[in-house]
Amino acid sequence: MRITCDLKIKEVLAMNEEKMIMALMWLAPEFERLQYPKLRRAMAGRVSVSQAARIARVPLTEMLYVLNLAIGEDEVELSKELSLSGSDDLQYEDKNSPVKPMEIATTNDDDPNVVFVDLMPQADEKLDPMPAIAKGLVSLKRPGEILLLRHPFDPIPLRDMFARRGFGSWAEERKLGDWFIYFYRPALRTSASAHPAIVRDVYARAFAAAA
Repeated sequence: MRITCDLKIKEVLAMNEEKMIMALMWLAPEFERLQYPKLRRAMAGRVSVSQAARIARVPLTEMLYVLNLAIGEDEVELSKELSLSGSDDLQYEDKNSPVKPMEIATTNDDDPNVVFVDLMPQADEKLDPMPAIAKGLVSLKRPGEILLLRHPFDPIPLRDMFARRGFGSWAEERKLGDWFIYFYRPALRTSASAHPAIVRDVYARAFAAAA
């Protein structure tokens, strides 16, 4: 079975849990949490392959190449398909604006309209952060209130879920592995910002060989 972008990580792990976890960890250290059964059960069903690529901050084509290679798909065939990809498909596009959106531009962490939830303790104890996030969300009472989460990585599936509920979001990594994510009611959309391509050596070699 070929791994596609819309599969959930839970379905990917079902193909070969040990190999898939190792492949995901190779792509990004954030996925080391999948080694812990409780977190694996909580996370794997929420995250799609395309969302995992955004968490890892790698092109989706790279994510699919590595995962399909790990489950035993033919390397030559995968490389041929890779060579047909457009240049945009070989780049990671960061959709998070490099500057704060206007709605939170002057917001400080300790502002009275900010509901702050620190999820680092849950991360340290390998616990599911969703109960604490849900508590923070329901505590938003007024239109101008902002939910600010502190998290060890950019929680892409959570941001997608909040977007479906009408929230904008913006994230910044203040230091390595220390992310602050704002959720707010947007006044207007912010534009995406493209960043330079992130291509790993194995990925680049495969593309060059197939060209």
